[in-house]
Amino acid sequence: MITKRILLPAMLIATGTVMAQNTVVIKGKFNGDTKGFNKVYIYGKGVKNDSTVMKDGNFEFSLAFEQPFTPLFYTEYDKSVKRMYSPFPLLIEKPGTVVLSDGDIAKGMGSFKVSGMQSAQEFNEFRELHSAVYTNVNKQLMAKYGKGWLPNNDPNAEALNKDREEMAREGVTALLTDFITKHPDSYASVLALSNYGRTGLSIDDLQKLLNKVSPKRRQTDEGKKVAGYIEGVKNSAIGKQVADFTLNTAEEKPINFNSLKGKYVVVDFWASWCGPCKASFPHMKEVYKKYRSDKFEIYSISIDENKDAWLKGVKEQQLPWLSTLDTKNISQSGFAITAVPTTYLIDPDGKILMKEVGFDASGNGALEKKIVELFGVR
Repeated sequence: MITKRILLPAMLIATGTVMAQNTVVIKGKFNGDTKGFNKVYIYGKGVKNDSTVMKDGNFEFSLAFEQPFTPLFYTEYDKSVKRMYSPFPLLIEKPGTVVLSDGDIAKGMGSFKVSGMQSAQEFNEFRELHSAVYTNVNKQLMAKYGKGWLPNNDPNAEALNKDREEMAREGVTALLTDFITKHPDSYASVLALSNYGRTGLSIDDLQKLLNKVSPKRRQTDEGKKVAGYIEGVKNSAIGKQVADFTLNTAEEKPINFNSLKGKYVVVDFWASWCGPCKASFPHMKEVYKKYRSDKFEIYSISIDENKDAWLKGVKEQQLPWLSTLDTKNISQSGFAITAVPTTYLIDPDGKILMKEVGFDASGNGALEKKIVELFGVR
């Protein structure tokens, strides 16, 4: 009995310690008049949509920790007073406490100083520097063109857009190079490279920067995403043979891509949460009705990470063509998808003929024009 009485409290203490070790606490403090709009909202991948009410500007969230994640935040003040908001991300690498201090309610979540967890602090530092890059780009464009943006019918619009893209690429490359060199073993570095490097950097620069990240961080999910994207860019070049892959339909029927050889195939990457994807389907159905044959097929591949959401989306959209869920990261390793909808046209030999971001519902998209060229107007 004595032994049991001694062990039971010890077990309770140990259990409490384990629980504490698997929890993330996020504490924040806003200054300024909230005008009665006191809620702070949290959401994101792997995060239950939730909210809490500030008391004297203070708020707190307690979250279970299973693996690194990036919850997003916004305020009721932004939503109701400013009528717009930019989601504020926090990098949570491990259990512990993150402190958000000196926030100005009128300036939003981005005004916070982040402390308490080094990786969260470093990622916030990177985001501030990244924002400064684009501020500098706009200043340069203003100096050269008198405006930061020009309408498409302006004769200088094409030159301005080209300058913006090049300035941004150079600025972000320099920023990532400096940041990763200083923090090679930080989770913030590999997350920054994944979030901001895949869409703007050249493949050579992206590979060089990935090589600067520590081996430990290259083995994280984010590191693997970057490596997969690099592989995907190489694999999805025009003229490349699509490597065979197999994915399952909603009915768990396996679809082998090589079984589609002999047909022109429109491979459509989409997601149940993607508004433009769903908006494109009515016109795609018209195209499918016109050209469906033993020589033409459409194949939709969802990048949804939630299978139930995908199944619900498939049921709602009633797609009349092949549809599978990407459970093998084909969207990255095979096609380097960074935005949806994105479509590829594959020729009967299984080679990539062309790529188009989006699917033009007006019928004027380059991919649809190519289909008309191949099969004629119907």
